[in-house]
Amino acid sequence: MRAIVSEAVSGILLKPVSNQSLIDTITLNDALELLKEHGYPTSKAKIYKLTSAGTIPCKTYGKKLVFSRKELLVWAENQTKPKNDQSETVRTLARSAQRKMKIRK
Repeated sequence: MRAIVSEAVSGILLKPVSNQSLIDTITLNDALELLKEHGYPTSKAKIYKLTSAGTIPCKTYGKKLVFSRKELLVWAENQTKPKNDQSETVRTLARSAQRKMKIRK
């Protein structure tokens, strides 16, 4: 019984923990690479524009921008829209029809 418990405890305690899984904070260049890897390619200029507008989750460390991997991926996912979003198409057609009606009057 002791051997089983000892083996189970040592298996849990001696598991190597990678540093990468503990570190959630990444730099600007790492953020660009992460977004690109997950299908959201963008540029440094766009990231700077979004940070200055406060629309992308980031923090500063000294004068450097740092990002949370998790927050950045959640943010990127929330920026996407389904390709067949018909509600936007309907709104565009309605606006166009209203403009045409005003011109005819």
